[in-house]
Amino acid sequence: MNQGPKIPTRYERGGDGLLAFDGLVFRPRRDTPIWQQIYDHIFGLIENGFLSPGSQLPGETHLAEKLAVTRITLRRALQQLQHEGHLTARKGVGIFVRNLPSTFTVREGRRFLDNLAAPGQEIGTQTLLIVWEPAGPAVAERLRLAPDTAIIRLCRIRISGQQPVYVNTKVFPAHLFPDFEQTYDMCQSVTDVFHAHGVNYRRIETRISGGFASPDEAEILRLTPGTPVFRTNSVNEDGNGIPIEWTRGCWPLTSVEFVF
Repeated sequence: MNQGPKIPTRYERGGDGLLAFDGLVFRPRRDTPIWQQIYDHIFGLIENGFLSPGSQLPGETHLAEKLAVTRITLRRALQQLQHEGHLTARKGVGIFVRNLPSTFTVREGRRFLDNLAAPGQEIGTQTLLIVWEPAGPAVAERLRLAPDTAIIRLCRIRISGQQPVYVNTKVFPAHLFPDFEQTYDMCQSVTDVFHAHGVNYRRIETRISGGFASPDEAEILRLTPGTPVFRTNSVNEDGNGIPIEWTRGCWPLTSVEFVF
């Protein structure tokens, strides 16, 4: 009688610094495609904690030899795990198990980093650009501006540990924040920019929808294109009910839990 895959009882660090599968036994069955069995096997190792969040898989050649399968077969299983967000590839480095989901609490008057909880992970910010430009039709409508009014566009990535977990684009009416760059450079905080300009704000709307990572989103978030993602769309107003910020963001589906 054919046996299913056997989960190893322990793991060790190999001499090359990659996670090595110690005592790994993989016995393929005839009732299921081999790539699906490999998928189930690795997914089971992740679910049972044998492959811990953030750990690196062996190289593709090494792992294919361990499993006694071709690299093409292995690659199909790994790509499916990446599509579903269980694994993530770092270009030129390797494939890693995704970190545990962060918790983002949606509430007013708090800095982003005060709302994001990522146990055991340091949260970082990478600013991609700050640019002044004319408002396009969609931005002008959302911020209630005349067409071509000057706006400030801010794009940045949030990183948990070493893994990007959120990319967003924010737009602001430029006339409200003449010292935006100088204030932002000091603290990387939009909330502090608002306070420095004497602007109080409140979140009037947050919309969350599902989708699949575009090639650009996948590159920034180190995902396989087509990986499921959350997309957020939110608006802040000042005390007089005037829109002061429109934010559109993208989160890998498995990277975040939203709390309202």
